[in-house]
Amino acid sequence: MAASATRRSPCLKIGPPLANDEQRALGYFQGRVWPLLTTVPNPCAPPTPVAMQHRVVLLSMCVFAASHRYLQDGRGAELITPTRSECLQVLRTQVGGCCKDNNDMLPTLLFAVLLLYLHDGLVEGSATSATMKHHVGVLAILDQLGGLTKVVGKGQESMDMLLSEFASADLTTALLQQRTPGFAPHVWDVIDEGSVWWGRDAKGRCSLAAVFHDMATLATYHEAVRTGAESLSVDRIRAFEASLQPVYAPLTTEDLGSDLDGGQPLPLGQGEIEAVEAFKLVRAFQRTALIYLYRVICGLPTCHALVQQHVEPCLDGLFEVHPSSHIYHCVIFPLYVAGAHAQTSKRRAGVSDMVSGIFNDMRFGSVRAIGEALRDVWRRDAERMSWADMFSFLSPYAVVL
Repeated sequence: MAASATRRSPCLKIGPPLANDEQRALGYFQGRVWPLLTTVPNPCAPPTPVAMQHRVVLLSMCVFAASHRYLQDGRGAELITPTRSECLQVLRTQVGGCCKDNNDMLPTLLFAVLLLYLHDGLVEGSATSATMKHHVGVLAILDQLGGLTKVVGKGQESMDMLLSEFASADLTTALLQQRTPGFAPHVWDVIDEGSVWWGRDAKGRCSLAAVFHDMATLATYHEAVRTGAESLSVDRIRAFEASLQPVYAPLTTEDLGSDLDGGQPLPLGQGEIEAVEAFKLVRAFQRTALIYLYRVICGLPTCHALVQQHVEPCLDGLFEVHPSSHIYHCVIFPLYVAGAHAQTSKRRAGVSDMVSGIFNDMRFGSVRAIGEALRDVWRRDAERMSWADMFSFLSPYAVVL
């Protein structure tokens, strides 16, 4: 993984001194875990200042760090259970306080439950995880705060980024499970105004939030067709196709420049590299959304030409992502969907190798679970499988991004 220079949190000395284990956990979380949650080369600082003030947030970060470190190098297993137990005990106590009309603690609890949700869904992703309970908890807290749009953009960059992560995971899970996402399509316009986990094209030529808006609209439309509230419309399908047409950066005069000696293209600057990666990520999600459109809404089989015309280029684009790229560890959802529809042994081997590479980089249990789920699909007659059957092998407790 490319090294990310996380912006430093302000140095705060609030409350009693931290134990050595807690100090190490906070350092590990900031240096190793936090960069894995974003494609941004210089991401916003983690919520360390909040953790220094509120033990429930500190403990949730320590749980995340301890579990990940154990998966990384096998050390610190003895710290996980007691830290998690204390975290949940403090969380229950503070939730009880909020139930007595003390809503001042709600933003703090939101930080803690968001971190626990991502920990359970990404790092663990097993049947013993409380991913779905934490998901319900986040939605309940947001409801008490007036909704996600009332929380984003209030000056807490780390909160905004975690909420973008949560909303993305909610959306991808909804698509895999063929249900309506927890957030309406227009919410993505608001999320895009805050700090997000994905990198942006500095010139504003593409936006992953716009793709997520379309994906949420797709899921909502599918539910309306399923319930009979709307009928399947060729015009709507064509509108989705047009909106999700894979985008490429337009040619500029700078693109035609070359050095004076050899006529070779000039090397890309950092901003241009970030733009190229932003476009790659957007295209991967656009093609994944089109696969969903044809498979779920149109009901086409895996082997249909309209499906495969996006499976193949989606995989081609993903295979071009270098392990040192900042987007390498954030293409799991497109890789999972397109990989499940791969038809040849060569393609499947490429997908398997990339999943293994991402797992070795991230050490997230959810990535390992996706690799196992893909092998379950490939062992069967994938061409005859419905979307629901194809993605039923993944634990519902795993989060896919």
